[in-house]
Amino acid sequence: MSIGRRAAIVVGAVTVVAVAAGLLGWQVATRDDEIAGTEIVLRTERLGDGIVVGTRVRADGVLVGEVTEIAPLAPGKQTITLDVDGDQLAGIDDSMTVDYATSNLFGISEIQLRPGRGGAPLRAGSVVDLTGPRAGDAVDATMGSLLRGLSTVGDQALAARVAVVLDQLATDTRAFTPLLQAMVVTARTIADHQTMSPSFQLEQLGGALGGVAPFAGATVDVIDRVYRIDALRENRPRFDATVNMVVEQLFPALQTMMNHAGDQFPAYAAMAVPLLSAVANAVPDPQRSSAEVTALLANLRSAFTDSDAGPVLNVDVDLRIAPVPMIPLLAGQGVPR
Repeated sequence: MSIGRRAAIVVGAVTVVAVAAGLLGWQVATRDDEIAGTEIVLRTERLGDGIVVGTRVRADGVLVGEVTEIAPLAPGKQTITLDVDGDQLAGIDDSMTVDYATSNLFGISEIQLRPGRGGAPLRAGSVVDLTGPRAGDAVDATMGSLLRGLSTVGDQALAARVAVVLDQLATDTRAFTPLLQAMVVTARTIADHQTMSPSFQLEQLGGALGGVAPFAGATVDVIDRVYRIDALRENRPRFDATVNMVVEQLFPALQTMMNHAGDQFPAYAAMAVPLLSAVANAVPDPQRSSAEVTALLANLRSAFTDSDAGPVLNVDVDLRIAPVPMIPLLAGQGVPR
């Protein structure tokens, strides 16, 4: 058929508008499939208490949908179909984690979707597999799970630990019983025999503590004096040599000498026994010998007289009956008749 320029422009414009509308619709449909999908299927190995059809679904605390179907998949596995608003799933992809949580104080359960890391975008009908290695991504934090965990801890852990603690406490108490008894007896003894008032005792204790400061000062002074010894500060090699000589030579020599003395001492002791026995036999009556020696010393003392030249023997010589020895004794001096 023949066509004019005007008709060709109209047909071209209509064609361009139709193609643009098709492209726009395709983009919208693609985006809706990627983000605003209405159904998401979860495959899990556990189902939280109270999770039923109609349970609310939240993402970061915002209500985004509800549970539409729960169906068994295999023994120990099930599928949970969620009807969610895709426009509110920003940051949620197939790497998400799921929490079966409690929404209020009455224990009503709900599903919390939490973002993961590096997953594929969600589409309508996307299946998120939370079984096998990802079984830990589905956490049961419902009230029933908490109560079961608390009862398990109470039965298996808390009761056993309390029993162990009580037994240990009883054992420790029995171990400290003698100490406690000694403390009680000591306190009772002090109370029964206390003759001085506490004020006097505290005063005496204060006086005793008054000497702590001078003692501490003297100790520090001794340490300072030792530190200031010239041999330690200036002639250290000589001091070290002296210490080494004492430790490595003198003490080993003394040890050797003591060892030999210990080996030979019994023989010398056996030799000394007869000598000591003879000395003991020489004085059979110690009390009598002591009295006689005391009398002898007293007589000797009375026979002397102190003078400027020292002790002088008190003696009288009678020469009347011995005329011949008188001459040499007088040394030639004249003797009156």
